[in-house]
Amino acid sequence: MVDILIVGGCYITIGDGGNIIYNNIGIKDGIITYIGDQKIPARKIINANNMIIFPGFINTHIHFGEYFLKGYDAKYTTEEYILYAEDFNNRNVQYKEQIRQVSTDIVMCEALKYGTTTLMGIRGWNCAEKYGARLFMGYPLMKSDKLQDYLVNAFDNIDKLKADELNEYFVALHSLKWVDDEILTNLSQYMKRNMNIKLSVHICETRDEVNYIKKKYGMTPIEVMEKYELLSGRTLLVHCNYLSDKDIDIIKKYNASVAICPNSNLKLKNRIAPVKKLLKKGINVTLGTDGIATNDSLNLLDSCRTLGLITDIKSIDIIKMITINPEKYFQKNIGEIKIGNKADILIFDKRNLQITRDETFINDLVYANGIVPNTVIINGKIIISDEQKINKEEIYKQKDELIKNLKF
Repeated sequence: MVDILIVGGCYITIGDGGNIIYNNIGIKDGIITYIGDQKIPARKIINANNMIIFPGFINTHIHFGEYFLKGYDAKYTTEEYILYAEDFNNRNVQYKEQIRQVSTDIVMCEALKYGTTTLMGIRGWNCAEKYGARLFMGYPLMKSDKLQDYLVNAFDNIDKLKADELNEYFVALHSLKWVDDEILTNLSQYMKRNMNIKLSVHICETRDEVNYIKKKYGMTPIEVMEKYELLSGRTLLVHCNYLSDKDIDIIKKYNASVAICPNSNLKLKNRIAPVKKLLKKGINVTLGTDGIATNDSLNLLDSCRTLGLITDIKSIDIIKMITINPEKYFQKNIGEIKIGNKADILIFDKRNLQITRDETFINDLVYANGIVPNTVIINGKIIISDEQKINKEEIYKQKDELIKNLKF
């Protein structure tokens, strides 16, 4: 007997180009254990007639704590935005923990609503776990007023963070510009001692950053990462907007993955990564939203749409960037509907007029607006459905009370 049986719908495969398969799907102990045409015994049955079943979306770069920076009336560069964030946090230092908590609550609600089931973001622990999403939460290394305290006993603190079925941790190196040689040396030694932990870094995000690092080290940021032996299959290089051809070859050499955030990059006056070059080299490319302040949307499909509009990358290959490509990086069996994978599943109602027909569903996902899942299942647990919603009333209340005290 399975815990949940989804009957009457169709699911779409990703890895083999988007085939449409009409079968029932059985879930037991958080795993997809049955796919077939039989109606096997189940504790709960979900009627998926007129529904499309899809793997949950995976956001490989997000900042949980930036909600209250959202809505700024300026065209900041990345460097200007960082200073704006530092100034905001200095003016509201007494509310630091409340800002982090309420912002994380809002981010989690919005991400889940739009079908993101796995998030890789900076900090978030003790706030995000209660929502039942699959989380990779980063311990930040950054010499800034806001995050300076995290540098004290940093690697001992990382070791104390306890992983479980849904929650894991990684090292979030903010960027080479915001750390020093001592941090990089200690990080390199730590990564060699801890072969299971992952590393994420903002890199080659802006021209100013690349020029600063070239002046300081006499090499590109990617070459600095190679020098400190920080490139591997465990490394996620975030942004990568200003890469040389040599940089791309180095990334490929070490089998590192790349996370691009097109909406945020464009808002912060940057170009986006040379995605087609990366794909042509066989580099694993994933998609993230970045923070809600520099994207204004936590709907991962909005980032897919932007990428689709400014490149000629096929929709199926863009959807891979939020499903099976992140699965390759995480190695967690979470990016596709197949037996043995984690049951992170979205169910969409085909009666949404934004969905043309089964055969166009992936194109509709990328380019249409307003396609939101009716049901969100994570690790075999129903998080959102027609009967079950996230209660936001307390979050609204906390947000409104906090805004009265903040200095904008």
